[in-house]
Amino acid sequence: MISLASYLIVGLISATTTSICLPFVIRVAHRQGWMATPDERRMHPVPTPDVGGIAMFIGILAGVVGASLIGDFDRLFQDSTEIVGFVVACAIIFTLGIIDDIRDVSPPAKVTGIVVAAVALVWFGVTMFQFRLPFLDVFVLSNDWVPLITVLWLLGMTQAINLIDGLDGLAAGIVAIGAGAFFIYSRELTEGNLLPQPNIGPLVAMIAVGVCLGFLPFNFNPARIFMGDSGSLLL
Repeated sequence: MISLASYLIVGLISATTTSICLPFVIRVAHRQGWMATPDERRMHPVPTPDVGGIAMFIGILAGVVGASLIGDFDRLFQDSTEIVGFVVACAIIFTLGIIDDIRDVSPPAKVTGIVVAAVALVWFGVTMFQFRLPFLDVFVLSNDWVPLITVLWLLGMTQAINLIDGLDGLAAGIVAIGAGAFFIYSRELTEGNLLPQPNIGPLVAMIAVGVCLGFLPFNFNPARIFMGDSGSLLL
């Protein structure tokens, strides 16, 4: 089993990288005019950079690279294509989000981009193969249903996080708590030999925790930067 210390190091790498990048992103956003301007839908008092997803994406990449350099994760990188699928899908989602933050993307184009990212996940083997309905049962999906449910799940999750990204610190805080809970739960499953190995789930959860914790100090009220769609869709 991969040591807890190795996971914490990866989370620290992601958090630190995100935090270090954010001041530079803020300066570039001011220079380029990548700002969210107050209007009837936005309650913040002054124009604020809304491209925090740039730093978050770099934090994710740093976490993956850091994990690849830690011996504990060798099996994960050598025996599985899932980590490649994760990075490719993140890149697609980030590209879609940053274009939307800067120039605006139509809803149909945005849905199409998310579907493309989901197809990339399926292609590399990162799929929903079972899920639990609370108080009912665990449902194992047949191969025919795996691609469709994976696409629908990603569409649902991206829109859910995007919709709650309306208050300072809310989206990053909720994802940090959720990802932290997933990580703890995955450790319990691993110890009980119930999680197939090697598995990228705990690593992805810890990277998400790190990115959120690195972003939150800059996003607490009054926020110095917003994550934008490039960040919310990514989370």
